[in-house]
Amino acid sequence: MSVIVLHLGDSIAYGECASRPTRAYPQVAARALAAEMRSSVETRIVAEPGWTSADLAAAVEADKTALADADAAAVLIGGDDLVQATVTSLSEGHLHRQLRAAYRRYARDLAFIAAACRRRGVPLVFCTLYNPFPHSPLAASAIQRLNDVMTQVAIRLGAPVAPVDAWFAGREPLLIAGYRTGRLEDVLACGRAPVHPNDLGHQLIGLGLAAYISPLAALRHRLRSTAVWHSRR
Repeated sequence: MSVIVLHLGDSIAYGECASRPTRAYPQVAARALAAEMRSSVETRIVAEPGWTSADLAAAVEADKTALADADAAAVLIGGDDLVQATVTSLSEGHLHRQLRAAYRRYARDLAFIAAACRRRGVPLVFCTLYNPFPHSPLAASAIQRLNDVMTQVAIRLGAPVAPVDAWFAGREPLLIAGYRTGRLEDVLACGRAPVHPNDLGHQLIGLGLAAYISPLAALRHRLRSTAVWHSRR
C-alpha cells in the first residue's frame, strides 16, 4: 500500500519553472519520503497557476475524492491573493484596505481547507511564502503579514508550519528563476514575473517539506494500513 501525499496550492505546487515535472517540489518530496519510509509514495496535486486561496478552497470543496485515503497533505498558497489585491487597487489607501480584506479571506480559506482535511483525518502541513522581492518594502510587509495570518491559523489548529520563507531568505538569487534585482519593478522589466522557484528552489522546498510530512504520513499510513488489514480479516 503506497503512502499517499496530497499537495495543495497554486503555480508553485503545480511545478512552474521546474525544468521537468520530476524536479517540481512535490516529486522531490516524494522521492525523499520514499527513501526515508522505504515505501512507494503516490503524489496527488490539486493546484493550478493563478489560483488564490479561494480558488483552492473551492476546488477542495468540489472534488470530494481529492482527500480520499491521503496520508498527509501540504498547502502552499497565497501569492496570487496578494497579486489580486494589488492590481485592483486604485490608490495607496485603497491598497491597504484591499490587503486587509485579502488577509481576512485568506484566513477563512485556510481554515476551510484545514477543516476539510480534518474531517478526513488527513494531517496538514502549512507552508509559509517566500518573498521573491526581498528589496521591496511593500512586498516584504505584505508577505510577512500573510505568513503571520497563516501561522495564526496553524497554531489555532495545532498544525505544523514549514518555514519556506526562512529557507529562501538571503538566497533568493540562487533559488528563484529569472531573479534580477529583487524589486517589484522587475515584474515590468521582463516578460515573465520572476517569482517561481528554479530547480534548486524546488529541491529546497521538497526536501525541507519532506521532513515535516514524514512523521505525519508514517503515523497516518500505519493507522490506515491497520484498518484495512482488520477489515479484511
